[in-house]
Amino acid sequence: MLMRMIRRRSLCSFPLLISGLLLSSSCSAVVFAQSQPAAARIESIEDLVAHLTPDQKQRFDEGMKTFNAQLYADAFTTFKGLLSQLPNDALLSKLASESALNVGNTGFALSTLKPMTQSNPDDWQGAALLVRACAESGDVTCRDAGMAHMLELHRRGITPPRLQQYLVERIKVGANTMIIRASLEPWGYYKVYDLAQVMDGDGKVFLRATVESGDGDQVVFAKEHPKEAAAGERSFSLDAYRETGLNSSGQRTQTHFTYKFFVGQPTYEVVRQEFVNIVNGKSTPISSRTNLVVP
Repeated sequence: MLMRMIRRRSLCSFPLLISGLLLSSSCSAVVFAQSQPAAARIESIEDLVAHLTPDQKQRFDEGMKTFNAQLYADAFTTFKGLLSQLPNDALLSKLASESALNVGNTGFALSTLKPMTQSNPDDWQGAALLVRACAESGDVTCRDAGMAHMLELHRRGITPPRLQQYLVERIKVGANTMIIRASLEPWGYYKVYDLAQVMDGDGKVFLRATVESGDGDQVVFAKEHPKEAAAGERSFSLDAYRETGLNSSGQRTQTHFTYKFFVGQPTYEVVRQEFVNIVNGKSTPISSRTNLVVP
């Protein structure tokens, strides 16, 4: 594993825009206007607006403006009010639920999303939001079942073809906020399976942590763990990338840390705790390289 530990590399900025999920600066917002596979039968904004009264449409527009402005408490009030007039509407349920999650009201989100996703298990947007609601409410069983369901929807082709990952939960870690996303397909050169982005009080991302399983690492892994490799297991690594400002040429730089390796993919609960430990300074890296230029 020594070559893996000291490799020269720099990880480019992780994407904030992913097909089907548009993450705001606080990495939370879901856009529902994306085209979806026909099998998903997901209500679009156009579908909803078509049967709104003029007054309801005006309030819906106001709700979207406050949502996009990250005024989530106001958006929640508006969407919840519209939902009381149009009970069980899928799109309003999701918008109201995500607004609720963004102000810490997991109870409303759970009570709204559970019946909605039961009535349409193929609504991947609702399923993703339910994972987050379960995770942020501390319901591990519900969270893990929801994550398994998201993978099932992906295998069946229900999720958008280019959707790589989805938000699992937001965690306050001291004065900072950490967003964790799980991959439906490992992405990037180093095959990222899990991603954490850590933001300061101003919403600026200063640290990223990943669980990766690069194809190049599997050659060494197969030599060191032939039985596991023969059984289809892979080597995974826990890495982090900390912003280190601009160099003399005005280029963004970062420090890359490798913390540990896993034989086989770690569970989400293990990943979550490892990410928290990194942010809290409770993990010690086994290698690091600094002043790497971000491509």
